[in-house]
Amino acid sequence: MTTRPDVDVLIIGAGPTGLVAAIEALRHGLTVRLVDQTERRSPHSKALVLHSRSLEVLDDLGCVGPVLEAGREFKALNLLSGGRQLGRIEFRQLSWNDAPYPIWLTIPQSETERCLEERLEALGGQVDRQRSLRAVREVQGGVDAELLRPDGRIEVCRAAWLLGCDGARSEVRRSLGVELEGDTSGEVFMLADVAMESPLVDAEGYNVLAREGVLLIVPMKAPGQVRLIAHLPGVHVDETPVIDLPMLQRLVDTRTGLATKLSALGWTSVFSPKHFIAKSLRVGRVFLAGDAAHIHSPVGGQGLNTGIQDAYNLVWKLALVHRGLAPTRLLDTYEAERHPVGDRMIRGVRRATRGLTLRAGAAQWVRNRLASLLLRFARVRNLMGAALGMLQLRYAPSLAATTSPLPGSPQPGERAAQQASSPALTHRLRGVHHTLLLFDGLREALTEAEVETAAGLARTFAGSAVHSIHVRKDTVTGETHLADPDGAIHRAFGADRALAVWIRPDKVVAFRGDPRATGALRAWLIDFLSPQEKHHE
Repeated sequence: MTTRPDVDVLIIGAGPTGLVAAIEALRHGLTVRLVDQTERRSPHSKALVLHSRSLEVLDDLGCVGPVLEAGREFKALNLLSGGRQLGRIEFRQLSWNDAPYPIWLTIPQSETERCLEERLEALGGQVDRQRSLRAVREVQGGVDAELLRPDGRIEVCRAAWLLGCDGARSEVRRSLGVELEGDTSGEVFMLADVAMESPLVDAEGYNVLAREGVLLIVPMKAPGQVRLIAHLPGVHVDETPVIDLPMLQRLVDTRTGLATKLSALGWTSVFSPKHFIAKSLRVGRVFLAGDAAHIHSPVGGQGLNTGIQDAYNLVWKLALVHRGLAPTRLLDTYEAERHPVGDRMIRGVRRATRGLTLRAGAAQWVRNRLASLLLRFARVRNLMGAALGMLQLRYAPSLAATTSPLPGSPQPGERAAQQASSPALTHRLRGVHHTLLLFDGLREALTEAEVETAAGLARTFAGSAVHSIHVRKDTVTGETHLADPDGAIHRAFGADRALAVWIRPDKVVAFRGDPRATGALRAWLIDFLSPQEKHHE
């Protein structure tokens, strides 16, 4: 006889990934326990940048307001060498298309975690601290986790599912025996948070390509506060350099050639960039996410953001399967979708890190010249901004429609267009529900009967968990209608003709087809949302 689990989902690690996972689990109606080995939330700034796609996620979670208030807009990135500007990217000038948050946000990780923890508590959750994982084993109908308490006793927590969000040194990953694939750069970097007086523009970032090594200057929340990230080519990985104000002042003076004054040294760290990804993101009922799944250099500020989106991808699937409302193979799509994302991200960060750590003078000259030329083109700047902002999301369709999707964009597996010219659409997509958009089409119109047939089919499989919305070309707006008189939303989804678009709770397109071809929609829904027995009673 199967023992009822103590909790639906046990999450190990209360960093941003674990907090987002816990919030999502509560929003989807699951019971959650979130544990962390630390006594209190870390006060250190750590990861500094939230990107556009992550802000969309935090909007859906209901905490983007406090996050924006706690952060500061990162207005531009400048490329410097030899005292002259090689290129400049002004983020507000980029083509962000439909993004509701067309910015980079600089915010200390400690503040991101504070905002997420407050949202978790508002939903009735909490972080159970000073609990260290000692072992994980799968049992019938669940997972047993041995947790070490502060008094030295071992507590066994049984959960239906376990999420390892416990960082680069993941004990969950070790307990599962999952190997890491990748390499270590062999280079040494240091970072330091300081106050800096200089002629540089506040709230802008600088990538200084100096002969002595690259120096990144990243704006922080408070005016005049910056993070320095510097390559130390003369330091061996086994050495521990002394980081103090005199050392930093010499480094900044030498590499920038500017008159600066550093003070108020805060958090410092020395690291050698590592680029690894877990061979598998799932073992039975246990999943890996965030730094437990992928480890890499901080270049581009991708790590924290990728972890947030791992959790956002996984938890809605877990909720459906746990309730017996979707086939268990839906859980396979987590690894199928997120492992390639992590792999591409790591390869890109590795290439960027190698480019920044070139030592030969000739190679540095070619790099600098090429960067200067490329950044003159708006298309290059836009592509860089969209890529770093994580707006070019493309998953291979995991549970594909039985017929080829209609032409146009976005296709299944791509991020759903959101803002277009209608903030009302963003508002309609918020929440844990699925959304079925039924477009009239720019060249024709659906009848009410056709709309009701498609919407009724959706309700048959998803019930109240799907919101069906008829996107009309007139000015009628209501609970089940969305006005699009100028056709902006139609164009954002490539709906020249009548179109059905199914959007998942993580705001990714799952189906695209003709709403009148109900056979194709029904076949896809059977594949995607076929009911089954619950995992435990």
